[in-house]
Amino acid sequence: MALSTAITSENCSSSVALAETAAHIAIHNFRWQYPSLILFNTTLMCGVNAFIGSYNKTVIIGQSTFNPWFIENTKQFVLFLDNIDALIIMLEWLKIQRFNNTGKYLVICNSAEQNNCDEYRAVSLFWQYQIANIILMKYKFQEPNGFTYFLDVSCLNSPPSKLDRWDACFQNKNEESCSDIFPLKFKNLHECPLIVSSFEQEPYMTINDGIPSGADGDLLRVIIQALNAKLTIMTPRIGTGWGKLEENGTWSGSLADIYYDWANFSMTSASLTLRRFMHFQISTSYKSVTLAWVTHPSGLEPASFRLLRPYNVRARRGLLILLALVCIIAIFFKILKVKLNMPDIPDNILFHSWEICMGLPATRLPTKWVLSGCTMLWMLYCYLIRTLYQVYLINCLQTDFRLEDLVTIEDAIEAGYPFGGGLALKDLFIEYPLIYDNWQNVESSNIHPTLGQLSNGLKFVLAMDYETARMFLRVPNRKLHILPHKILNSPTVIFFKKYSWLAQSIDTILTRLIESGLCDKIYKDNTFIKIIDDSDAAKVINIDAFKGCYFILLCGWTIASIAFVIEKYIYSRKKRYHKFC
Repeated sequence: MALSTAITSENCSSSVALAETAAHIAIHNFRWQYPSLILFNTTLMCGVNAFIGSYNKTVIIGQSTFNPWFIENTKQFVLFLDNIDALIIMLEWLKIQRFNNTGKYLVICNSAEQNNCDEYRAVSLFWQYQIANIILMKYKFQEPNGFTYFLDVSCLNSPPSKLDRWDACFQNKNEESCSDIFPLKFKNLHECPLIVSSFEQEPYMTINDGIPSGADGDLLRVIIQALNAKLTIMTPRIGTGWGKLEENGTWSGSLADIYYDWANFSMTSASLTLRRFMHFQISTSYKSVTLAWVTHPSGLEPASFRLLRPYNVRARRGLLILLALVCIIAIFFKILKVKLNMPDIPDNILFHSWEICMGLPATRLPTKWVLSGCTMLWMLYCYLIRTLYQVYLINCLQTDFRLEDLVTIEDAIEAGYPFGGGLALKDLFIEYPLIYDNWQNVESSNIHPTLGQLSNGLKFVLAMDYETARMFLRVPNRKLHILPHKILNSPTVIFFKKYSWLAQSIDTILTRLIESGLCDKIYKDNTFIKIIDDSDAAKVINIDAFKGCYFILLCGWTIASIAFVIEKYIYSRKKRYHKFC
């Protein structure tokens, strides 16, 4: 893999010293549960042996070019070489293998000639291959030294600088200084420009003159300020919205901007799906979004049913049973009086019971104390029922009620509703063929027009963000029904291109914002949406509210008229019968 040099005892002793120093760094900074990949030149075998003997952890050794299946998941690398040309060959091979350039790298360069391990050329190569967490180790001033680089004010790599904790770790023998010896890069961008891809999405992102606001927008400005960077907002160059993997294998939307290096990262409160996880690097989850099914509201309940609204189904059944019991008792007394000829039993008990129930004063009370007590209890019962009914009836007459809405997506499918949403959300139902195979794609730019159509009665069920649907309802006279059965609660993350060297710095900032509670505060300030539901607001009582009353009155007149005709007919027949007799 590299140009060979003569192996001497002096070179071997220096290689062993560098290797043991590198092993000491690896023990304090590498994750022991992950294997480390060691790449080396055959001329440096003694250094490799010394490293393995001192590190004594799981390692994978590679001597020449090969096709490893583990390279993409490896996060810890140790490179043994003897000149910069060997470094170029190794880095180029790692790039071809889609190496994880955000991992931790130890580069041990051992050569008798200092120019072969020039740190200035090495740092330029590290910047070119976008490797941030890297330490170049070489012999300088007759002792091992470690060099790294930072972002300069010119927005390029700085000259090589010696590690701050190097002397404290190896000269002062302070073991605590050996931990976290890899310095965090890109925590100060010196007002260098950062391009962030996003799009208008209330309540998360609103862009006015290039200044973002909203839940994501405010958080983004805090992150940019913490990085000391200059923010440039861009909207998707290809397609709209979050973006998706097209059938031809290309990406569109905001994710395409980072996939094709047009932006540094994407911040769109996008939900996490399998394809997005596989093709992009994600940040620490800073919040979550609820995905829900949204459809049109159900029709209004007929106004004539409002008279029954103060009672639920069980109360209605109880009242009907009680009134039927009164009728049965009255009929029983009537039959008892006729059969046994008992004049003390009143034959108009049913009529007086209805009088009391309707609130009319009792014209007379029974003389016997037992019957009088029963009558007084009946009057008290009717008074309470009637009073409570009247109190709730006023509100029911002024309020619109809707028929039973859909509860789950299965109810909507059974009712024949089409459904769909973004293609990214379709991946959530890959194990549910009934939904996955019948999914209708709705582009992100068509979500708000679709919501408007749903508000006007479109029979469709849309999968979307819950807070965006609630934001839509803030405008008066808009109606939607959000199904109680939610799809899922997905973590929200910032999307980077695979192995972005900005991810670590932004993750550190996000972790601090989350632990301080500022992230929750920003989201509560922007997503606390007070929706005025005018369906529950008091309205002027119109003639429609009394349709039930008129219907009952008409039924009463009809029954009374029929009873009057029957009574007149029976009375005339009795009169003729007595006349002939």
